[in-house]
Amino acid sequence: MESFHSVFLYFSWMTVVASSVLPPVNVTLQCRNFHNVLKWSYPEDTTGLQFRLDIGAFLYPPDSRTWMTPALQANLSSLSHPKDSYYVAVTAVVNGSESEPAPSDDGITFSYFHENLVGTKCYLDLPHVNVTAQRDNKVHISFENPIFFHCQKMKKNRKKCFKDNDSLDSFFKVKILNQTYSFNCEERVCEKTLPVDAAQEEHCVNITGLTSQGILVKSTQLYCDEPFHKPLQSNFTAIYVVSFILAVATFGVILFMAYQKITKPEPSSFEPSSVKPWVPKPSIWPTSTPESVTVDPVECLERCDEVEPSSPTPLLPQTEEEDRTGITDYDFRLPIGVSDNGDMSNVIEEGPGYMVGNTDLGDEDPGSGDEDPGSGYERRDTVVVALGPDELAKGYRGPVTSE
Repeated sequence: MESFHSVFLYFSWMTVVASSVLPPVNVTLQCRNFHNVLKWSYPEDTTGLQFRLDIGAFLYPPDSRTWMTPALQANLSSLSHPKDSYYVAVTAVVNGSESEPAPSDDGITFSYFHENLVGTKCYLDLPHVNVTAQRDNKVHISFENPIFFHCQKMKKNRKKCFKDNDSLDSFFKVKILNQTYSFNCEERVCEKTLPVDAAQEEHCVNITGLTSQGILVKSTQLYCDEPFHKPLQSNFTAIYVVSFILAVATFGVILFMAYQKITKPEPSSFEPSSVKPWVPKPSIWPTSTPESVTVDPVECLERCDEVEPSSPTPLLPQTEEEDRTGITDYDFRLPIGVSDNGDMSNVIEEGPGYMVGNTDLGDEDPGSGDEDPGSGYERRDTVVVALGPDELAKGYRGPVTSE
C-alpha cells in the first residue's frame, strides 16, 4: 500500500514539474518560394531554456526527427519537396522538464503540393511581368519561369531544388478585365501575346499558375501598360526646308572654294621677294679701305733716322703651316723706308718674299757670325726705288685695331 502511494506521488510530482514549464507562443510558419521559416516567442526569460523541434513527413513509412536549438526561429527550407507533406511542433525544455507542444499536439502541417490536405499550403510568387502594348489592340507579356527563377536564387539547396522540380513545364491563366486566357510554358522565359480592349485607358493583367509538380503560382500585383499610340504625324516641312538650305549652302561653299583654287592658284612656296639677300659673314680680318698718308721728303729726311722698326711681342705664335688664306689686303702693300745712306731717292719697298724680322734696322755684318734671333714676325725683303728731288712718295697704313 505504501509502495502504491509512493508511485502515485512520483507521477503527480512529474505532472506538476511539466506543467510549470510554459509552452512557446505565437508559433507561425512562412513557406513560399522554397524558403520556409518557423518562428515563435517565449513569455519569460528562463535560464537553461532550450527548444525541441519535432519534425516529420507523411511518408510511408513515416519519417521523423528532432532538433534542439536555443533560438526563436528555424530554417526549414530543406522541407520543400513538391510531393511531400510535413508537420512540425515546438516544445520548451528547461533543465530536463518539458512543456506542452505548440501550437498543438499535431503541430503545423504544410506542403507545396496544392491538393494535399494540410493546414498551410506553400506557393511561389510570380516573377516580375513585362507588359507591352502593341498594334492592333494587343499586349505582349513576358516573365521568367517561376521554378527556374526561385531555384536559381537559392544558395544552400539549389541543386536539390532543381532535382525535386525536374521539369519547367507550367500552366498559366491570364485574366484581363473579364476575359481569361491560358497558355503553357516550358522555357526559362514565358511569353504570350493576347488581345485587349482598345477602349481601356490601360491594360492590366492578373496571372496565376500551376507547375507540373502541383505547386501554386500567385501574382503579387497587377501589371499594367498604357494602350499603344501610333506616332503622331508631325509636320516635317520646317525640318525639310532647313535641311535643304543647309545642303545648298554647303554645296555653294564647296563650289566657291573649287573656283578659287582654279582661278587663283596657290602661290609657290619659293618667292624671290621672300628670299633674303645673301650677306657674307664678317671676316676676322679688317676690310676697310686704308687711309692715305702723304709723306714730306724734307720732314722724312730729318726724322727718318729716329724711326726704328719694332715689332711687339706676338700674342699667339705662328707657324709656317698656319693657313693664311684670309690675308688678302696686305699682300702688296709698300711700306715707306729710307736707304742706309739717308738719301730720300732710295725708298724701301717690301717684296713678295718673307724673312724673320729684327728689332734693329742698323748695319749688320753678315760675316760677324752673330745670329739674328728674330722678333717672331715675318718681314719682306727690301727693294730700293729711286725718287727725284721733287717727287713725293705716298704710303698706306692699315687700320688701327683696339687691343
